[in-house]
Amino acid sequence: MAEPNRGIAELIVQGPAGQTFRQRLVEGQVVRLGRAPASGWAVEWDRSISREHADLCLQDGKLLVTCLPTASNPIKLRGELLREVLVGHSEVFEIGQSRFYIAVEYISKANFVTQTMQGDPEPIIRMPQPTARGEFMVEPEPPPPEFDTQDTEDVVEEHSYHDNDLSQVSFGDTGRQMEVLSTLPKLISGSKTDIDLALMLCGMLLEAIPPAVAVAVAMFEESDVLEMRRHDNPDAEIPKPKVMRVQTRDSSDGRFMPSRRLLRKSLRRGESVMHIVGEAGGSQFTMASALGWAFCSPITAESCVGWCLYVSGLGGRDGNDFVTEDSLKGNLRFTQLVAQLIGSIHTVRTLQEQTTQLSAFFSPKVIANLTKKGGAADILVPSEREITVLFCDVRGFSRKSEQLKDDLHKLLECVKAALSAMTGGILAFDGSIADFQGDAALGFWGWPAALPDGPMSACHAALAIMDLFNLPPEEQGLLEGFSCGVGIAHGRAIAGQIGTSQQAKIGVFGPVVNQGSRIEGMTRQFGVGICIDETTANFVRRLMPPEQGRCRRLARIRPKGMDTPLLIHELLPPETEGDKVTETVRLNYEAALEAIIAGRWNEGLERLEAVPDDDGAKLFLLAHMAKSNNTLPADWDGAFSLDSK
Repeated sequence: MAEPNRGIAELIVQGPAGQTFRQRLVEGQVVRLGRAPASGWAVEWDRSISREHADLCLQDGKLLVTCLPTASNPIKLRGELLREVLVGHSEVFEIGQSRFYIAVEYISKANFVTQTMQGDPEPIIRMPQPTARGEFMVEPEPPPPEFDTQDTEDVVEEHSYHDNDLSQVSFGDTGRQMEVLSTLPKLISGSKTDIDLALMLCGMLLEAIPPAVAVAVAMFEESDVLEMRRHDNPDAEIPKPKVMRVQTRDSSDGRFMPSRRLLRKSLRRGESVMHIVGEAGGSQFTMASALGWAFCSPITAESCVGWCLYVSGLGGRDGNDFVTEDSLKGNLRFTQLVAQLIGSIHTVRTLQEQTTQLSAFFSPKVIANLTKKGGAADILVPSEREITVLFCDVRGFSRKSEQLKDDLHKLLECVKAALSAMTGGILAFDGSIADFQGDAALGFWGWPAALPDGPMSACHAALAIMDLFNLPPEEQGLLEGFSCGVGIAHGRAIAGQIGTSQQAKIGVFGPVVNQGSRIEGMTRQFGVGICIDETTANFVRRLMPPEQGRCRRLARIRPKGMDTPLLIHELLPPETEGDKVTETVRLNYEAALEAIIAGRWNEGLERLEAVPDDDGAKLFLLAHMAKSNNTLPADWDGAFSLDSK
């Protein structure tokens, strides 16, 4: 019986501003997770995680996560909000604004097979090693080796097989090969890169095919292989592979390289090819001191064009060691089966990676709607509906660029953290990213599924984004020096696939989009973080409890180029000790604004005296009233006209 695989698991946590940490999990051990647990693992950057939030326990390679009764936020898994989840390898779940997953890597007994391509033996799986700070650092992958194009001119007996030609042939060692084959899904799930996968396949094939002495997994560029097939030249030079991994038995001497003739024929034909080396004219072929037979099976799935599995072994002069086609067919059939399975699984993995790419722009709930069977085409058709748009503008890039002009890598990390904080807040509350405009992002809600609470999800996202940018200096990390402004508007718009026949994207179209952009720009003029329109403010006053957020009227303004006045509001976090905008300040300001809109400017100026002098909204009112020498204009309609955007 083959030696069982051994699993090593780690919990990997990623924060919205680029924060990350990894911790090793131990089977059966319960660990407390929270923002500041008395004993356990701390996710210090995420204020939406409770001080003591959940218990973690690894069970048979899966992670059980159980929220404590006192935890304020549930766990989000595949768009569902749950209090307990059981997740497997690479399955992502979220708590607050942080993403969690476990990585399980398996080490089989194939790690005793040496990799001679690089010279020194190395394990099939290399686990990341802890640094002095307790973090894990993955060693860089070795560069692909030079491809040796030298090939012998031995006379060979050649056989070719399509995928179904060997369907009636028995496996070479059925018991052993079925047992090894059962480990394939775990081996694949434990491979993070194609290079990891190639190493694991080499070890697995050696374990499953006892006569094999050397195994190679080669991956060529798809474009090179297609070009070779187009010209159909049997003597065409085979290109160098982008990945070549070779392993041999410990007892093997010398350096093994696959036959370029055999690789070329298999790739060009897209079918398995077998070579048996020996004297011409005989029905059996042997080779005394070198490898006397080899076969190559291409992986024919569309996602793996240019991939192939190569197996080679010894012949001999002893009559008992003569090699025949029939003696190799069973092992070739097994190799073909592995190639087919790898192709199918890699195709699924490619689709999963595409979904992961979608997750950079859409929340899991939106992706589920976009990818559900039979519904995607109808969903993408542009339709008019109630839409909330959120513009978020990250500020401070120019100053940060000047500070880090000599460290561009650090500057890039800072920029990525700022953009991640902005987009992470949108996606955390089931929004979609429609566009990036310079340093700003446009998020939207209400498509493809309508939201029952209107713009409330956008408001929660805005508050979460501001929380990240307003962290204490010692917690800001890469966000230090950045700030942001957020504008929210709600109304009718067209959402779906918008563009031309040549180029299209998922987005929104309508006046509400322009209005949201204008409102975001007003955060600078009022000196506040979040501005919202009147429709959104009405929802907030009706549906948002004060312990989650508040709202205050800022001014009635007429944006440049627009005739219709807008009543702009500020979205505020819940009142806490030390806040500048206390409830008393808010009420005093709104009383002053009401008097000013009504034309009672003197009363308004008197009431503004109760508002702190450094309040941005107060400074806005005073500046615009001063333009008229604090005298009510004859044509006053309650709105200040802006002369710039």
